[in-house]
Amino acid sequence: MAHVNRLHNARVLVFGGTSGIGFGVANLCISAGAHVIISGSKQPKVDAKVQELKSFYPSLPSEQEVQGFAADLGDTSNLEANIKSVFEKATQGGKKKLDHVVNSAGDVFKLPTLENVSAETALSGFNMRWLSGVFIGKLVAGGTYMHVSDSSSVTLTSGTNSDKPGVGFFVGASMGSAIESLGRSLAVELKPIRANVVSPGAVQTPLLDAVFSQAGDKMKEEYKTKGSLLGTFGTPYDTAEAYGWLMKDHFVTGIIAKTDGGRMLV
Repeated sequence: MAHVNRLHNARVLVFGGTSGIGFGVANLCISAGAHVIISGSKQPKVDAKVQELKSFYPSLPSEQEVQGFAADLGDTSNLEANIKSVFEKATQGGKKKLDHVVNSAGDVFKLPTLENVSAETALSGFNMRWLSGVFIGKLVAGGTYMHVSDSSSVTLTSGTNSDKPGVGFFVGASMGSAIESLGRSLAVELKPIRANVVSPGAVQTPLLDAVFSQAGDKMKEEYKTKGSLLGTFGTPYDTAEAYGWLMKDHFVTGIIAKTDGGRMLV
């Protein structure tokens, strides 16, 4: 039989889809013929990024949907409601169910040292990265917004610091480990819907620039030249391919997929 493009006509929701890795994932999915919904914290930026994505494909079929809805994932008290609002809009109240949800949302969290860490700095970033994944799983369960099938998937995002922490990155490493545990747990809880985690190495994104602005240029250069076998940073377009694989392979669930330039071997 002919090979099937499994993303063609799929409905894909990408949290964190306005920049970096999430934007790369949205771009990949559109190129494969998927209907794509992106979400970010501010509607004007979401709207601008939707138009940017469309501009990449001047011959985009009129029936192929590319849209976006804002949700503030940093608002802890309203986090579940904000995520649910996006699910409601993206599926028209459950009438157009999703096939895949990707969460690559992230903010610039503080990098405390062990000497000056506090409860606030230790927990900064957990809501947007970990707790958002919990509520995504909750809203996917039951089938109101997603097809209950092994062709459907949820993909979270951690980072290679969870396996190989760098000095000063213990907060990020801890978050990554929590997200990876959550991903495996969701694979068990949501079956037959699949759940996986992508663990990227250092990928050239605005978020990476913001993190290294705290750590300093010297550490950034060390990560670039010595932090992988390839001696460079990855790109969102490289990393997006890992998400594409996890969406398309209906026999993969509960795994951590690394795309890190061989960092574990350095």
